[in-house]
Amino acid sequence: MLAADDAGCDLAECLAGSDCVVKEGHTGKECLQEHMDALPIACQQAYKSFVDCKRSLLDMRKRFRGIPGAEYSTSSTMYAALDKRGA
Repeated sequence: MLAADDAGCDLAECLAGSDCVVKEGHTGKECLQEHMDALPIACQQAYKSFVDCKRSLLDMRKRFRGIPGAEYSTSSTMYAALDKRGA
């Protein structure tokens, strides 16, 4: 399962339990488009993480650059680690 699928499920659950859907009778789509300020902070954060995840699936630059801040194992870093152990 993709991370975006998990984020989408979290968003759907949050929207289903929000006052905008339960008490006011709006659909989840209406709440996101027209009543975003009325949604709880958790739903707004879930929406942002869902959008960011979907955007990253389409961003071709990340396929080459990778995730910012992630450490990748390369031969030069392995040799550096071996040099540190031997010293």
